[in-house]
Amino acid sequence: MSGDLMESNILNNNVILKRLGLLLLLCMNLVMISQGRAVSYSLPQAGSDLIAEDHTISVTEGQTLADIAEQYSLGFNELVAANSGLDPWIPKPGSQVTLPAQTILPEHRSGVVINLAEYRLYYFPPMTNKVITYPVGIGRIGWDTPVTKTRVTGKNKDPWWRVPQSVRQEHRKQGRELPEMVRPGKDNPLGGYAINLGLPGYLLHGTNKGFGIGTRVSHGCIRLRNTDIEALYQQLPEGTEVSIMNQPVKVGWHQGKLMLEVHPALEKQEFNSLTPVTAAIVKHIQNTEIDIDWDKVLSIARKQQGIVQQISK
Repeated sequence: MSGDLMESNILNNNVILKRLGLLLLLCMNLVMISQGRAVSYSLPQAGSDLIAEDHTISVTEGQTLADIAEQYSLGFNELVAANSGLDPWIPKPGSQVTLPAQTILPEHRSGVVINLAEYRLYYFPPMTNKVITYPVGIGRIGWDTPVTKTRVTGKNKDPWWRVPQSVRQEHRKQGRELPEMVRPGKDNPLGGYAINLGLPGYLLHGTNKGFGIGTRVSHGCIRLRNTDIEALYQQLPEGTEVSIMNQPVKVGWHQGKLMLEVHPALEKQEFNSLTPVTAAIVKHIQNTEIDIDWDKVLSIARKQQGIVQQISK
């Protein structure tokens, strides 16, 4: 083989290897993005409270933000808040959509933690260094999901739904009569799995509808996508502690920097002042010399996009 031919073959092989490497990197990135947030993350190292990273995608023809939320395991309201300039139902094809995957973990990191303000459930499996997180639907106005601490008391596959009297009365006023019991199947709003809580009348359950995750949609129960409730059902042991909180303002550390995450409040009066934001920040900077960019804090608090941003200078 001549020297020129050998050199040509080596160059061609190098080009092929580079292209394969780029293709592999692209595939890895696509897998990371497609996983969304309904995945297991390693808990951050000491000194950091963050998990995951935000990503950006382009809208394709005919997509809505509801479609994107389901595809990337996000809640509808959190995706809308992070992309406030987009029409959620008719976004222009090619528009850039932020997938708000990054989040500040709740301070309590044991059992199940549900933050109503961000429509999100966190599960910290025992004896691991992991956290699993899912978007959820919560109680609509007038049927609020309570802020409380309870435990998992039982689990049911293909559950029957004992219709609460209050729900039957609501439907009766609308001219619809509901039975006392609804058998498993497509007409059962609990879906295929239900997790009982030590809180009478409240469950973690699936759904028989293709919408509502990440919104105020239920009669007080915590609703998950069917694939998510099935996974949680299989992992969650009875007796697990469940903490339900309403925390629209989250503050945490990352690499020595103070980070802020503000979600829209469930009730508008919760944000009639900056007191909750200021109090959360002051709690974290006591006995430190951290300098805060208060103009940026004000901007974040006003926008309430649920996106983690650095606020220390």
